[in-house]
Amino acid sequence: MIPFINRSSLSLSLMFIASLPTQAASLDLVANGSMNFVAGKPADWTLLNPAGEFWNTFDGSNLSQDGGTYFGIQDLDNFAPRQNARGLSQQIDGLVIGARYTLTFESNEVHTNPNFLAQWEVSFGNETQLSTLTDTAWLTDAMHFTASSTTQTLQFVATYLPGALPQILNLDGVHLSANPVPIPASGWLLVPALFGLVRMAKKHKA
Repeated sequence: MIPFINRSSLSLSLMFIASLPTQAASLDLVANGSMNFVAGKPADWTLLNPAGEFWNTFDGSNLSQDGGTYFGIQDLDNFAPRQNARGLSQQIDGLVIGARYTLTFESNEVHTNPNFLAQWEVSFGNETQLSTLTDTAWLTDAMHFTASSTTQTLQFVATYLPGALPQILNLDGVHLSANPVPIPASGWLLVPALFGLVRMAKKHKA
């Protein structure tokens, strides 16, 4: 006996296949990637050294593509007892273990002698990467990470090479999104099978 399949059933089946990707690549998982400040600090972020110094938009005439305010850390190694905030972090929830994620952000180096000697050490879960060295020109980095837990910490630590003193390393436009998940081959195999059943049903009806 040939099962009866109407158009509604076929449409629902195709809609199910189209919905197989589980996480949209356009969903930004970072809160306040634009580094907006509330009560003197970047909202939704945690300073690694809460007692340390940091900058809110050192040079308002040189903004990133993201625009508005940005966050900065100054190399204060030779200015004891002053100390900087080291960097900042944010907990990211709702991750899929084994899924790939793309992180993009903008950075630049400013103050008296921009010389390509400062960069961000970026950690997400158990992976760590370094941003591209830059000077006053804002540069966008793109990094790829694989989630090992459903909740992970995204962390930026300011690092300086010898001679960077007293430069300021800035950060803005932070975005994290899931990479597109391809539809499994088994999902696409259902499509011809469904159309085949429809043709068989039509022949049986005739």
